[in-house]
Amino acid sequence: MEEKKENKIVENIKSFAVAIVLALIIRTFIVQSFHIPSGSMEPTLQIGDFILVDKVTYRFRSPERGDVVVFKYPLNEDVYYIKRIIGVPGDKIQVIGGKLYINGKPVRYEEDGTYSYVENGQRFTGKLFYEFLPKKTGGVKKHFILKTGDAGDNTTVFTVPPGEYFVMGDNRNNSYDSRFWGFVKRDKITGMARIIFFSWDSNRFLPRISRIGKIIQ
Repeated sequence: MEEKKENKIVENIKSFAVAIVLALIIRTFIVQSFHIPSGSMEPTLQIGDFILVDKVTYRFRSPERGDVVVFKYPLNEDVYYIKRIIGVPGDKIQVIGGKLYINGKPVRYEEDGTYSYVENGQRFTGKLFYEFLPKKTGGVKKHFILKTGDAGDNTTVFTVPPGEYFVMGDNRNNSYDSRFWGFVKRDKITGMARIIFFSWDSNRFLPRISRIGKIIQ
């Protein structure tokens, strides 16, 4: 009887160990979860969103303009940031008067009303726009951006080096990004943000049911 109990304990330990190993493999090579702590990617990603990041795609292709990526912050690699890729190697990026220019050409926008959010007890309100990013492979990437002021406007021209990327937050005037600290190296990109698997509204202490399962554009 005692031997059967011991065998069962051993089997349970083995099963638990296998589960841990599988979880580590999935996290390391396939998918990883992250929490959104700030409003720098509003309205695409809201404070309290929990997302899954695909770590497989970039083994088969390079990051493209418009991809939302998680990466190690260049000035402190213990910290992860999430932004949208605006410039790929060889691109020339500049912001003038609130307008984004890629290789000397203005990116097209369409205004779509207003948007507001709360961060650290303070309400921010700005204009909502569709942005049409030209993709290197052809076509455009259409997504929302938010403009709440003029921070980060009127920059110098940034020429993206080989193997590096220029990133910006969708909350254009409330994002600490490549305009301030430079480029992101390819090998520091963890993966592409794919889906919101949970979202928590800390202001109301309620889950945002409508955001669960939302694909990140």
